Amino acid sequence: MRVVLLGGAGYIGSVASHHLVSLGHDVTVVDGLIYHRGDDPCRLLPPAATFVHGDLRDRGLLDRACEGADAVVHLGGIVGEPASRLDEHLAVELNYASPMIAAQAAAGIGQYVFFSSCSVYGVHEGTVDEDTDPNPLGIYARTKVLAERRLPDVLGPGTALTSLRLATVHGTSPRQRLDSVVNSMTSRAAATGRIPLNGGSQRRPLVHVGDVAHVLAAVLDQRLVGGWNVGSDAENHTIGDIATTVAATVPGAVIDYGPERDEADARDYRVSFARLQQALPGACATGLKDGVREIADLLLTGTVTDPGQPQYDNHRGLIAAYTEGKIGRLNTPECRTFTDEYTAAWGTP
Repeated sequence: MRVVLLGGAGYIGSVASHHLVSLGHDVTVVDGLIYHRGDDPCRLLPPAATFVHGDLRDRGLLDRACEGADAVVHLGGIVGEPASRLDEHLAVELNYASPMIAAQAAAGIGQYVFFSSCSVYGVHEGTVDEDTDPNPLGIYARTKVLAERRLPDVLGPGTALTSLRLATVHGTSPRQRLDSVVNSMTSRAAATGRIPLNGGSQRRPLVHVGDVAHVLAAVLDQRLVGGWNVGSDAENHTIGDIATTVAATVPGAVIDYGPERDEADARDYRVSFARLQQALPGACATGLKDGVREIADLLLTGTVTDPGQPQYDNHRGLIAAYTEGKIGRLNTPECRTFTDEYTAAWGTP
């Protein structure tokens, strides 16, 4: 199968590219390298993968990259609310306009997979599932919700659509991130012996980055369509649970307790992954402790010496790229069309 991974040199994409190549797929990675660290991006990818450097909002580039593909997977964009708030217009272009423009290029191709997020649930009592109405609390989640709603119209009936709502991802990757909750707590604990904890009662489902890659491969192989929460019921944790696990796993680490709730991130939800388990029994079996050990080992073995570097933090990396003029608004006709759609649905920009 010829698979095009849009944003495939990122934290999840680089892991997925290795896994798909190992299964014998013909993989093309298209990436704008927003968080490029200065080394050869091909070092992040398997030698057999084809790499195309380009902006994921460039319709002509996407047309050429998707030609002859069996499946197109959109993983790219700005991750998380803090980074999205840096420039809402830019976030809308990268997180909403980009997957929509890619869908135009992919129309008629067998399958289109869109990477969404469990962040769309926002705050909910009880347990949410794929039939629960989204409650997006910020720019990032709103772009995901709107893309899920509009992609079927843009793709048309000739292309099967799969939307994967990921739990919070953790674990190691060739393009390492250390700013998600598990990776951040663990890297700080290994580097300083301290674990800052705010909002310990808030709930987060977790999923290992390697498990996400395996789910993607299964989705492509079995042509699973529709919307799916990606994670495991056993991996619904509170922020406090995560801190306790990190403290128990990283030698000498202790928790620094702060305010009871982190008002900067009010998300709080427990997610059911029953549908995924019915389709893919045993999926997402890697536990929190495994991811914590992986990240701790990066620090304890000296593979990572300074977890505070911008290259490991998407928010800080985006600020650097934005300030240096490496990324910015395009305001092409296609981008304006979809930005206007976002504005009509949610207000500003």
